[in-house]
Amino acid sequence: MPKSSPRQHRLIRLAGLSLLLASLGALSPALAEPEAPAEAAAQQQTAPPLAQEQQVETSSEQVDGTPPTSAEATVVRDILERYRGLPGGPGIDTPAMPVAPSATAAPADPIAPPPVTELTLVLEWSPGPQHAALLVAQERGLFSRRGLNVVLQTPADPDVPAKLVAASQADLALTDQLTLHRLVDQGRPIIRVATLSELPLSALLVREDADIDSVLGLIDHRIGYAQRSGQDVLLRAILQHEGLNLSHVEAKDVHFSVIRAMNEGWIDAFIGGAALSLPRELADLGIATRAMPTETLGIPVHDGLVVVANQDHFQAQKDAIRAFVDALEQATRWIIDHPAASWEIMTRLEPTMDSPANAEAWPDIRRRLSLRPGAMDHGRYRRLERYLHDQKIVERLTPISRLGKDPG
Repeated sequence: MPKSSPRQHRLIRLAGLSLLLASLGALSPALAEPEAPAEAAAQQQTAPPLAQEQQVETSSEQVDGTPPTSAEATVVRDILERYRGLPGGPGIDTPAMPVAPSATAAPADPIAPPPVTELTLVLEWSPGPQHAALLVAQERGLFSRRGLNVVLQTPADPDVPAKLVAASQADLALTDQLTLHRLVDQGRPIIRVATLSELPLSALLVREDADIDSVLGLIDHRIGYAQRSGQDVLLRAILQHEGLNLSHVEAKDVHFSVIRAMNEGWIDAFIGGAALSLPRELADLGIATRAMPTETLGIPVHDGLVVVANQDHFQAQKDAIRAFVDALEQATRWIIDHPAASWEIMTRLEPTMDSPANAEAWPDIRRRLSLRPGAMDHGRYRRLERYLHDQKIVERLTPISRLGKDPG
């Protein structure tokens, strides 16, 4: 290695001393910009003494007694100028001056809300305890939590909900399993996707003063119904089971006016839904009745209330329908665990539901709720389809996969 000259050695030592003094920060501010070597030396002599452990021996800084040249002084000045104003003195990788950012960050884009899918569901009747899972799921946010906006509608005609779905005028509708089989046999593109009540809600309700003790006693009496399935399926089936037909009775469409028709004596009996609440409503009006459940009249056990969708749109709506059914299942479990709170929710949402008849029917209806709304009992659907075919109510046997699906 080549040997350093005295001049080079002195320059290196002088620069090192300058850096050390700047880092200690104990020197007079005047040293930050020395004007001449002689002046710097004078200010060094008048500076306050350092602590014992901080004192620096400077007698050796002048190697050969020769004062620094102007070039050497310039080097020292440049070093000090570079670190002027820094808070802690020079250090490794310390920049000469803080670098200002060349650009500021733009505000974050707002988070887009999750997409919401709207499903229109048409009830089969005015709101009642049988709709508990729908109302509780709505109130507890189980639909909205799954990105659904479920709009519940009451029909103007109890016979049209499933037909609206078949005509693509509604996404979902409530009906009974008997109506489902009949409409599918007619070529309507509907399919079952969920069950709300897994036991029948229908019965033959007869006035005590009408002297009707059995199906044979219906001959020549006025029998009311609210839906076409009441006449075309239920009444026809129970009559044929006894070797009779519709010509042996006077069937009357009473629409929504069942109570009025019974109270004013328009009909002697009624066949259809509301079998659990209607007897109490009539009893409060002084009309004594007797209920004959349809399963005791020869009709196989079937789902009392199902949700139907349009078969042609099922694949496109499958995710939304699956989320809908999942919400129903969660709501039903909550209802079973909290029957009183569920009743409070329903009557608050639908004040007209708060009646002695509905309160009395609520425990029986609750026991009929499907704990697994999406699950489908293929054997049950197969048995009813065979029965309706044997009774010539449907013309052909429909595959179970065409009647319903489990969307899960």
